[in-house]
Amino acid sequence: MEYSYVPPERISGNAAFVSDADERNHLARALRKKPGDAVRFVDGEGWIYDGVLVRMKPEIEIEILDRRRDRETELPEVTLAPSLLKGTRLDLVVEKATELGVAAILPMRSARTVAGGRPAGEPGGQRLERWRRIARSAMKQSLRARLPRIAPVVSLGDIVESASSYDLALVAWEEERDRSPALARDLDPEAGRVLLMVGPEGGFAREEIAMAREAGMRTVSLGRTRLRSDTASIAGLALLMAALDAG
Repeated sequence: MEYSYVPPERISGNAAFVSDADERNHLARALRKKPGDAVRFVDGEGWIYDGVLVRMKPEIEIEILDRRRDRETELPEVTLAPSLLKGTRLDLVVEKATELGVAAILPMRSARTVAGGRPAGEPGGQRLERWRRIARSAMKQSLRARLPRIAPVVSLGDIVESASSYDLALVAWEEERDRSPALARDLDPEAGRVLLMVGPEGGFAREEIAMAREAGMRTVSLGRTRLRSDTASIAGLALLMAALDAG
């Protein structure tokens, strides 16, 4: 059954209320739901709900019949810190990272970030809201129950300063040949919170790598091929998530 999305603040007891216009249109027009029909939705925090539609107006009300935790909440929480990219290329990273089950995305500005990482004329707030819409859509499409937290743009320095709050903090670096995200469990079998930082098209400056290592972050290789930044984020995250899941 296809998922809908209802944020936690719109769930009370055994009732859920859908006020978002896009979600209402999806249920009423795309899925052609009507009172009495079964519906399944998620709250973005790892819970899956089964219910029945009670009414469609003035807002959709759902009676909750069952709720359960999704298995992905048992896995380590992975945060992806991808560098800002030109145009809308980071949109794809947000979409695929959500499909892969990332817990948080921290768009990052580093020394070699180019062109501000946003489409011409688009304010930062609109860009952030677009990424969050993309994540909501990807969560539902991939039948996941966890909506990644997407933060406003932060600096590489801010990410490095927070590295100690993670059980395992990794930096994808094209000059590293000894480790891979696939070895995550070997590096720390008890890791509950994991960070993966991926640089811009020009790569990280050596000073940035030195700063990250000094903060306890470990550099990892994504293989012999030199990848574009958006590909590196997706590939590195896929390797890491597979290793943590297998562990």
